[in-house]
Amino acid sequence: MKRKSVGWPIIGVIALMLVFIGFAGLAEEGVEVRARVTGMILLTIESGDTIGFYVDPLHNPRDTAKTELSVMTNIAEYNIIATFGDFKIGDYDLIAGERFFIRVDAPGSGEGIDEWTVPEAKMVILSNEDGLTAREKIVIRFMLRIDFTVPPGEGELEVTFTAVPSL
Repeated sequence: MKRKSVGWPIIGVIALMLVFIGFAGLAEEGVEVRARVTGMILLTIESGDTIGFYVDPLHNPRDTAKTELSVMTNIAEYNIIATFGDFKIGDYDLIAGERFFIRVDAPGSGEGIDEWTVPEAKMVILSNEDGLTAREKIVIRFMLRIDFTVPPGEGELEVTFTAVPSL
């Protein structure tokens, strides 16, 4: 009677396993994935794009109004800069005469303008405000305060707001 050899099939399976294990390292490939996300700030005027003051020196020497801005940004921190045009009644300058004021509350951990302040021609009204926001509301308050030294008439002012990343 012939005896069957069991050793060769086991050696064949082990050899085949070693071949697969040896080639497994050669079959590995990797993919490098990169992403570039663009930083963006969107600023819109939600309300108060036209405001009016109705004052007289005796019965109503002071009037206030507000504008609400909305900011959407994926920037970590941002600033808002306001640029003020001329605000005159005839030759009388309401800003230089310290009759027109601005105040801004920071909605997050940024710095606004806490007290009524006479604006400069161009000024930062909100600085280092928290970004990464889908929608944040900023309220800008304006005040016109007059007395009998302000001549009667009408004046117009244009204010431009710009949102920029904090540096």
